[in-house]
Amino acid sequence: MATPAEVAAYRSSQQDVVALARRELAAWWAMLDVSDPRAVVAALEAFLVELVAAYGDLAMTVAADWYDQQREQAQAPGAFRATLPEALPDEQVRAVARWAVGPLFGATDSAKALGLASGAVQRLVQQGGRNTLYRNVRRDPSEPRWARVPQGADTCAWCRMLASRGAVYLSRESAGGDDNHWHNECDCQPVPVWRGQREPYDVDALLQQYNAARSKAGGDPKAITAQMREDLGVN
Repeated sequence: MATPAEVAAYRSSQQDVVALARRELAAWWAMLDVSDPRAVVAALEAFLVELVAAYGDLAMTVAADWYDQQREQAQAPGAFRATLPEALPDEQVRAVARWAVGPLFGATDSAKALGLASGAVQRLVQQGGRNTLYRNVRRDPSEPRWARVPQGADTCAWCRMLASRGAVYLSRESAGGDDNHWHNECDCQPVPVWRGQREPYDVDALLQQYNAARSKAGGDPKAITAQMREDLGVN
């Protein structure tokens, strides 16, 4: 199975890709005239489409290589090589650009707009790697599952709740609804788990946190995560 150290190394590799993308965004933004927000919208839409495509592809490649490595270590039966998914739709990226430029209208808060764009770049680039793992778990004839592996003590309540379920997901679709969403700055990762393997984190500890909150808050997931935030002092 993937060890915690191997997951940490993989997460670090994905963070390196994100750092390169953010550095390029910051350099581009520094040369931008933000006095005309509508012009910025058009420019940022075009720039982010190219940026996310380039670094998203790199994140996909990192994920595919890591999947193959983990599959080999698991001695999964059958011949299979990880393949890359399609890139994110351009319109999804353009929509994020339009949202990020919001602070330029009215107060003209350039730093806030850049911060929103940078956070979105982190999520969109990481989505390339996550989609790669979804795709190959779904296609692999050895039928692994995937778990949402938390990043550590700072993991938010929502991700803790999802991670407490362990390796139960066959595909992104089988995770359903909100389980597919990853917020900006989230470094949790979907990690493949084959038969006979355990998840590379303490599922039982997270399940205890979840059950303790559920006993107080009832069955509504939003109420449970709110209670976990209060109990654990996390976001």
